Amino acid sequence: MKLKIVCDWCGREFFRDSAQLKGKKHHFCSRQCLADFSSKAKNPDGYASLKDFTNISQHMTKLNEELNPDRMTPETKEKLRESRLGKGRCDGYSKIHGLAAHRVVAEQMLGRSLMPGEVVHHRDGNRYNNSPENLVVFPSQSAHAHHHSELRWFIKQIKEMEAEENAKTK
Repeated sequence: MKLKIVCDWCGREFFRDSAQLKGKKHHFCSRQCLADFSSKAKNPDGYASLKDFTNISQHMTKLNEELNPDRMTPETKEKLRESRLGKGRCDGYSKIHGLAAHRVVAEQMLGRSLMPGEVVHHRDGNRYNNSPENLVVFPSQSAHAHHHSELRWFIKQIKEMEAEENAKTK
């Protein structure tokens, strides 16, 4: 039995068999209308509603763990880490199983996971010195930036005092 339908893209009326309509959310009069509806450039609002990609990485991680249970065991991760140590360019923070080492040490220090937005600061400025005595956890990036601005002010004051003392001794 043929039914009259309206194209979801161009609004044109057309006929389809009822069997062709089962299970379909959208109906199009042509492949071109389907392509235009599915185009991010031509239909940004409709494109966003086509699929829900929220938490897709968590879903894929779970799926990978189910399908490959023996693939990335903690022993395998440690073996890979050991084999890669010292092989990089060392232009970033050191990592422990893909996580920034200073954040891992800070979490162990606090006895809990870091909250979203918390920032780990290296007191001596050496990003490779991840000893617990060298790390400070700030509640936010703004608190971390405030610390740096106060530090710059303090250093400026010391330099001015040194300059005054040097001027007096000359």
